[in-house]
Amino acid sequence: MSDKIYALFAVSVLALASCATDPAPIRNGGASGQSGAGDTNFRVDPDSGPTQPANIQRLYPNARLFVCKGTRVSNAPATDSDLEVIGYSRMVVVKGPRGDVPVVTAPANNACVSSGYGMRTLGNSPTRMHNGIDIFSKPASRVFSGAAGTVLEAGYNGNYGLAVLMDHGNGVYTRYAHLNYIEDDIKPGAVLVYGHPIGLMGKSGQVTGIHLHYEILTGTYRAGVWGRGLKSHNPFDFPPWYDPRLAQLDR
Repeated sequence: MSDKIYALFAVSVLALASCATDPAPIRNGGASGQSGAGDTNFRVDPDSGPTQPANIQRLYPNARLFVCKGTRVSNAPATDSDLEVIGYSRMVVVKGPRGDVPVVTAPANNACVSSGYGMRTLGNSPTRMHNGIDIFSKPASRVFSGAAGTVLEAGYNGNYGLAVLMDHGNGVYTRYAHLNYIEDDIKPGAVLVYGHPIGLMGKSGQVTGIHLHYEILTGTYRAGVWGRGLKSHNPFDFPPWYDPRLAQLDR
């Protein structure tokens, strides 16, 4: 893959997200993190894209996205007979209250969907609303910013465990939860470019296995309540955002 292609793509996303800044330093975090699937038996379809090391420094959005094999997802997105998510696009255009923002659909390498958006039943627990999607990779993937923006919150957030909330402008936000660790430079007020490392998939908070819980949110942020009050959305409901340079990342 050409460094020039990646750089041009990142600049393009920055411009569309209405936020421009030089990349912040990339740090490796305070721990090596989990290297496997923990107590899960999920498998990632090899057609999703080339396997990347767990702590690779760049985001390579899946060429194709599948529901994880070896698990039953009660709220799975629409798939074909091969469990490939129908209509998946590496990036989507999020319709914020003040404008559009392109955002990555699954901000980790070699991910599969272990839980979808919407009402979900887990074992004998009551059916509850799941306000994001869960994605999994083996080995556990680094997690990256889905678009340029500013860190609003970073730290331990109840059932979310170690979590990060970002503001991407135009009333569009993303949340990254259940992390194993948060990168040292991810603090409130930090301004990040597209694809900046945020942490590593983990199982902090109220979870049963290693994964990333990812939310796309819109609305008006209020400080001190960890993003509560923002409206969550199904990432697969937004229209796709295409750029031919994305395909060149596979080379």
